[in-house]
Amino acid sequence: GGGGGDGVCPGEVSPAPPASRWRRFSARECARLQGFSEAWKLHPQRAYSLFGNAIPPPVVAMVAAPMLRCCGLLPPAAVEVGRARTCTANRAPEGWEVGWAVARQLLLEAAPRDGGRREALRRLTAGVAASSCYGAEQA
Repeated sequence: GGGGGDGVCPGEVSPAPPASRWRRFSARECARLQGFSEAWKLHPQRAYSLFGNAIPPPVVAMVAAPMLRCCGLLPPAAVEVGRARTCTANRAPEGWEVGWAVARQLLLEAAPRDGGRREALRRLTAGVAASSCYGAEQA
């Protein structure tokens, strides 16, 4: 028994929802989801194709920062990472921390300029103030 013939999940085939229930993301929404800044100029005819082939900038930041740090090309003070700026005597930020700081900033810049963005910035600021520096308690 069972099986719907799709070969992926025999026995658990659900009908596709009517096309009228799905809304296509706008090109600007696609840009935001991938972390492109609100200031990014969208090509009027090729935006969807360009985003489909793009590597999101926050992903680039998360991958590149640790590699640059490992190669000695990213100085410890290049990016403020949470409270690590105040703890540089204890340790320098790890590459992933620098990558996350850059990725987080890119994602915030991609957010629409509205109340949701202000709330995200408020939470981020509160989270940084509440966080502690690794090793500060261990010293």
